[in-house]
Amino acid sequence: MRPWYGIFLALGFLAACSQSPQGAKPQVAAGPAVTVEKTANPSFKRTYTWTIKKRVTDPATGSLLLAPGESYLVKYAVDLVGTPKDTDFKVEGTVTIKNTGVGAVVLKAPTDTLSTGESVSLSCGVSFPYTLAEGASLTCTYSQAFPDGQARTNTVAVPWGTDGTTFPNTASAQKAFSFTAPTQVVDGSVSVADPSATPTGSISNITPEGIISQTYFFERWVRFETCGEYKVENIATFTTNTTRTQGSASATVAVSVPCQGGCTLTQGYWKTHSRYGPAPYDSTWAGIGEDTPFYLSGQSYYQVLWTSPSGGNAYYILAHQFIAAKLNLLKGASSTPAVDAALAWADSFFQTYRPGDALSKTVASQAKAYAATLDQYNNGLIGPGHCSE
Repeated sequence: MRPWYGIFLALGFLAACSQSPQGAKPQVAAGPAVTVEKTANPSFKRTYTWTIKKRVTDPATGSLLLAPGESYLVKYAVDLVGTPKDTDFKVEGTVTIKNTGVGAVVLKAPTDTLSTGESVSLSCGVSFPYTLAEGASLTCTYSQAFPDGQARTNTVAVPWGTDGTTFPNTASAQKAFSFTAPTQVVDGSVSVADPSATPTGSISNITPEGIISQTYFFERWVRFETCGEYKVENIATFTTNTTRTQGSASATVAVSVPCQGGCTLTQGYWKTHSRYGPAPYDSTWAGIGEDTPFYLSGQSYYQVLWTSPSGGNAYYILAHQFIAAKLNLLKGASSTPAVDAALAWADSFFQTYRPGDALSKTVASQAKAYAATLDQYNNGLIGPGHCSE
């Protein structure tokens, strides 16, 4: 073998041994490393102050004219407004420092600052400089109060090194927070009571600013058997859910029950205030009797009053106003000559005709004309005036 050929073989063998396996990355020596993780948990208290107002919704005028023994369903609305005040703003959290590299590191005291300029005090439980072993972590806690609910960003910086005297490196973390939802709510709701009335419903609303508005609806029947001037006062009271704070408001309805002349009510009132309901019974009906036969109709007074005058039936049109007018007179309403004449003609008519009888145009026109007179009377357009209903 030639000498130079052996030299080439030796060099090739050495080159092959020094090459890395195909696809393998060159190894880089690992060094020290520090990472920081941060949490921020905001909290604040929201306290509500409530106001209450009560108003009469029916009658809209706040006053009533009633006949003796007449029942009227008075309706009320109770308006409440809850106004929030936010206090006790605070943020709490942790700062976790981790040695994620090779070998121990030395930490300098971390600093924690806010975007609004304040410094946050960290409680780490150790003295600095502090040696953090490889793979170890150090957790610090903090709690910071604020005078307002301004959104802020919290930034922590941890200087570190390896020799214990210099700290050329800095690990940091940042966390933004805002005060959006309260963690404690005081008097955030109320209960409402009105012992003299019956609740019928409620509505509520809350604004983006947290202002709560609620309206509760109540109703009560008002009735006086004797004439006179009356004041009906209703008081509603709220109680808050946390501190049990109370507040109240009242509304008054003036009720006049005339001692002379009375007032009149429509056929609609008399239809619903018989002993068959659904409204409270008006004892004036006892003067006629709901089940008393109505002339030649083959029906009772109550049945006639509830029979629709289909096709413009003059008999029932007149009968409805006639029955209402008779009941109004029994209740104490004064009359007029025109009303007396209409009632007399109607009485004669009902003693002569039945509901299904064919009427001449003249008689039908007369019946409807007298019905119109009685309708004016029952609605208060003539006579003593109309009762509230």
